[in-house]
Amino acid sequence: VKRSILFASLCLVVSTISAKKFHVAPSPSDEGNGAPDAPFGTLVQARNAVRAYLQSGKDIDKDIEVIVHDGRYDLSKTLVFNLSDSAPPGVSIHYRAQNPGKAIIAAGKPIRAWKQPKDDPPETAASARGKLWIADVSKLMAQGLRFRSLYDGEERLDRARAKGFVPTSECPSPSLAHRWEDLHTLNFPEGTLKNWENLDDVELVIRPTQQWLINYLPLKSVDVEKRIAKTAVAGTYRLDRVVRKKWEETAWIENTLEGLDEPGEWALNSRKGLLYYWPKQERPSKNITAPGLRELIRIEGNNNEALTGDVPVKGIHLDGLVFTGGDRDVWTKLDKGIQHDWDMYDKGNAMLRFRGAENCRVTRCQFRNAGSSGLRIDLYGQGIHVENCEFAHLGGVGILLCGYGPGLKDVNRGHVIKNCEIHHIGEMWYHSPAIFIWQSGDNVITNNYVHDLPYDAVVISGVRPRYFEIYDPVKWKGYLIPKTIRENMQVIRHDEVGKPTQAHEVLKFAHARNNLIRDNEFHNVMEMLGDGNAIYLSCGGANNQIQRNFIYRSTKAPNEIRFDDDQEYSQVSENIILGNGIKLKHTNYIENNVIIGNGISIRPETARGATIKRNIVISTLKAPNFYNTNKATLTLHQLMGLARPDYNIFYSSEETKGLAYFQKIKSWGQDKNSVFGKPGFVDAKKGDFRLAPDSLARSLGIESIDVDRIGLEHEPTFQRLRKEGFDFLENPLIKKPH
Repeated sequence: VKRSILFASLCLVVSTISAKKFHVAPSPSDEGNGAPDAPFGTLVQARNAVRAYLQSGKDIDKDIEVIVHDGRYDLSKTLVFNLSDSAPPGVSIHYRAQNPGKAIIAAGKPIRAWKQPKDDPPETAASARGKLWIADVSKLMAQGLRFRSLYDGEERLDRARAKGFVPTSECPSPSLAHRWEDLHTLNFPEGTLKNWENLDDVELVIRPTQQWLINYLPLKSVDVEKRIAKTAVAGTYRLDRVVRKKWEETAWIENTLEGLDEPGEWALNSRKGLLYYWPKQERPSKNITAPGLRELIRIEGNNNEALTGDVPVKGIHLDGLVFTGGDRDVWTKLDKGIQHDWDMYDKGNAMLRFRGAENCRVTRCQFRNAGSSGLRIDLYGQGIHVENCEFAHLGGVGILLCGYGPGLKDVNRGHVIKNCEIHHIGEMWYHSPAIFIWQSGDNVITNNYVHDLPYDAVVISGVRPRYFEIYDPVKWKGYLIPKTIRENMQVIRHDEVGKPTQAHEVLKFAHARNNLIRDNEFHNVMEMLGDGNAIYLSCGGANNQIQRNFIYRSTKAPNEIRFDDDQEYSQVSENIILGNGIKLKHTNYIENNVIIGNGISIRPETARGATIKRNIVISTLKAPNFYNTNKATLTLHQLMGLARPDYNIFYSSEETKGLAYFQKIKSWGQDKNSVFGKPGFVDAKKGDFRLAPDSLARSLGIESIDVDRIGLEHEPTFQRLRKEGFDFLENPLIKKPH
């Protein structure tokens, strides 16, 4: 049963009786005057009418409302709201759907002139012979619209993808240091590539060297005899096989006729101006469109690279609108990547973009069925509220909060993401987080329902010290990161940061601090890539709080919550985790959590001053181990001495083995006041994780977790799951083969 994200909160009621109102309904006519019976025909007309009213010289002290009638609004270019559209003090400008979910904003170009060829092109796949249809799209090519996604109505159609392969080359060891060498060269197996006549249309899709990302790279040349291809744009890392993973496919070729071998697939030859399509039905539908834009609406003030001088657009409220059909992002040589190139810095690749905005709201909107990302807030952005929205089936990130690069300018903060359902994100860029917080702080991410993702749910990050030439003496001895790479190196504000020599000096430039991630539900994350987590933190900044979230069914996550490199002084508390637990690095704090499945991983980067206190850890392993680490110079015994675990309670149904492991911990002098035994939940199997008054856990000072506040406010997680008969203790560890 589809859960409504269009929940109509009474809190949205505004004073509309005295508001200035305009109406808009999709129409080719431009004769409307904005009245209910003569609405404007386009959103541009409506915006211009509001702009003229704002500039009329009248004393405006009442809200302005634009009623957006049902229908589809296809834009020919990005609709920009600038400083001329900013609301006066004390006033809001509402662009509100007359019926939420029925006013659709897109940028589709209809494709209807389909013909079935008498003879198939010679490259046609055997399975597709006699089934292809061809459309002349040369006019779109002349407009520069070389699209990377295609739609039948709102359904995104799959672009032709050939059978995958594994590159024949391998990154030299250690890959951590060598992965940035030769970023344009692909060594491929015989028979997988050829020198296509429209080579610049053909893209390599690859997991380059590492398992935590995907690249789309246009081809520049192919030497079939030597089996070497060159790409026009650099990969994030070497275009080699993934290290330490024996996946059968890590690279694919897209957009060739040879790869068009299933119904619903398509390929574009921009040189010939021809679109090839194998319809799912007998013939192509009348609703096929190509996207004309990635960015549908941009709300943009004046952004100043200097420390001061930004002038934001204020007071715009979008309510009940649908954003759909944005095209997939295409990397260029000018792009600047943020962590692992999971997205690009200051780039128009989301359907809705705030760039120099303050005190704006997005409520009851849907971002769905697109190759692009959903929403992003770039550079100067403060107090943007995104509430009661749905983000679904997007090619990129759900929501990106992206401030300025490391330096003294900290002006992206104070946003609220609340009561949103975010799912099936990253359907093209598999590494895309549902919520990505980069160099943005003081944000509240609360009561969201996030599920079914190829990679991470929430990322909080910045730029690690190694990019400032501050290297870990063990991992990075003798190696340097090239200054020319796309990832991180191009966003550092060097004039402001100077030349720091210690890792802690970089922390003051890490502005993703003071974020609160609370009362969210996460499940079925990490469905595709590797080495990821439900919640991931790396050099974000201090005092991030991960509190009272419920995480379960994380398919491939080695840990559900992870403090990674250079994350400091942040806390994980009151979370309930069914799975592989929490990973600790550096000086961070793990307190009052419930972990059922695996335990707590302590890594060698852990620093003295970290804490692991008052947690409940229940192992479901046949050979219980409540703590673990990787191979390192420090033993688990030594690392526990840094993390100072105490007042925890451990239990395993394999009581004899579990008790033996616990006693081993005790023999090391660790967990001195911790105990082994049943914690005393009221009924954990049915999701009642309250602690009985006389429970063993309460005797250690462990507090009950108020689970009824977790999840969407109008449909709390635990209430929903109890109705569904969810077994909270069944198979908490889900390990599928990669």
